[in-house]
Amino acid sequence: MQSMTGYGSGSASHALGTLEVNIRTVNSRFLEISLHDSKIPATVSQTVYQMVKNSLERGKVTVKISFIPAQGGSGRQVHVDKELLSAYVKALQELKHVKGIKKSKVTVQDLLTLPEPWLSVEEQQIPEEEMIDLAREAASEAIHQLIAMRVREGKNLTEDLLKRLDWIENKRQFLMDHANEAVYAYENRFKARLIELLGGLHIAVDEGRILTEIAAYAEKTDFTEEVVRLGSHLDQFRKILLSDGPEGKKLNFLLQEINREVNTTASKADNLDIVNCVIMIKTELEKMREQVQNLE
Repeated sequence: MQSMTGYGSGSASHALGTLEVNIRTVNSRFLEISLHDSKIPATVSQTVYQMVKNSLERGKVTVKISFIPAQGGSGRQVHVDKELLSAYVKALQELKHVKGIKKSKVTVQDLLTLPEPWLSVEEQQIPEEEMIDLAREAASEAIHQLIAMRVREGKNLTEDLLKRLDWIENKRQFLMDHANEAVYAYENRFKARLIELLGGLHIAVDEGRILTEIAAYAEKTDFTEEVVRLGSHLDQFRKILLSDGPEGKKLNFLLQEINREVNTTASKADNLDIVNCVIMIKTELEKMREQVQNLE
């Protein structure tokens, strides 16, 4: 089980520079990939995008790709048009013989001011296939780091959720043990009230009517079925939590079902201790819901 929060970075070097890939993820219901690149060929960006998509199931993913040229100018080449330069030198030397022109040596500065440049600088480019190979290497390293971090975070979340499950199971057992107390208390109160009202009138108490009344109350307030289903949901939650693979959506759905059983229990409860116990369970479930949002 992985967390959806994580970070990873990777790089791959070439004589002309270094390509870097940085990936950051946060929680999201679906897989959302946002890719940012700086003057990177579309095929390179698409390669990284596909690698990230194939590696993750859920999460809001931000991918940054950048290429940092090597220092020292190794990415540039200077070209000299020797034929044009020779023609310029020859023409300037011939001008020395023209009457009225002061004789002087031809300098490089003179040549640099001529109208058609004989000197040019060309930026060297990495071939596209080599750039794609660099992207694969850098992205693979970044994804490996990202997943390792998400697994660590997922393990921590799993351990926390398991502790909370144990706590809720303990409270569920309390509910189970006290499920019939409300009925017994109601029966005693009901009989005592009848004796109080009818005792002075010397009217016989109809035990059948009393049992019918108590049975109706018991049916209305009995939450045993809900507590049993709650236990089943907790067991299922634990099994999913300990399984491999992205199961965050299932856990989120199961928490909704658990909440439903707890809410029904609360609506049927007629005992302050039971109500307080249910409130504590609901508080813990809310904390679990926040944690589950971060699981893939």
